[in-house]
Amino acid sequence: MDAKGLLAFFIQHYSPDYKNIPAFLLEAEKEHAKRLPPGKNKSQSWRNVKGLGLEKVIEHILERQLEPLNLDLIPVKEAREKVEIDFGEYGSHLPDVDLIVFQPSRNRILAILSVKTSLRERATQTAYWRLKLHAQSNTKNIRVFLLTPNSDDDLRNERMPKKNRAVLETDIDAIYVVNRPKFNIANYLYPGVDSRIRMIDELAQDLADLADRKYL
Repeated sequence: MDAKGLLAFFIQHYSPDYKNIPAFLLEAEKEHAKRLPPGKNKSQSWRNVKGLGLEKVIEHILERQLEPLNLDLIPVKEAREKVEIDFGEYGSHLPDVDLIVFQPSRNRILAILSVKTSLRERATQTAYWRLKLHAQSNTKNIRVFLLTPNSDDDLRNERMPKKNRAVLETDIDAIYVVNRPKFNIANYLYPGVDSRIRMIDELAQDLADLADRKYL
């Protein structure tokens, strides 16, 4: 299966709910392995489609939640003039992110969403683009949100937070954890310490709150 096939599998077998994503990923991996030609590396092939497939599933769920709020999800390329980053003599380039939350009534971008199945070696990518966006006057108010199932548990509470968590907590506007069985927000917070980690179920309301603001 490719990413579109994963989305079709989700739509066919699961209701559009974030709580279904963990079970979906487990079953989709098995289904993907069944359909692979002989000799193909199952793990490598699954990694290649899992990330984009998860992005499409989250997009499918979030679109249904944002429609009543009159907010649109659009590809980054459709908002090129609003999010390009100026690299001086090296030209202007789009940030490597996944989706944009656009408010047509005010012709503005509320947030950029970056979907990562694993944080290893990738957490700093989203943080980098957030810093670049916030350094420009025309993009400084755009929120940058990371969405992840936290597959490698880098966000779980440890005696000392892992480096990826330290980077995200200081350089990302919010981190939304895709629901995992038996996990809740208490698994991610340190008592008495402010955190930017939230559960994915809160994303739509957070975007609605942003949309209500006259100024970002």
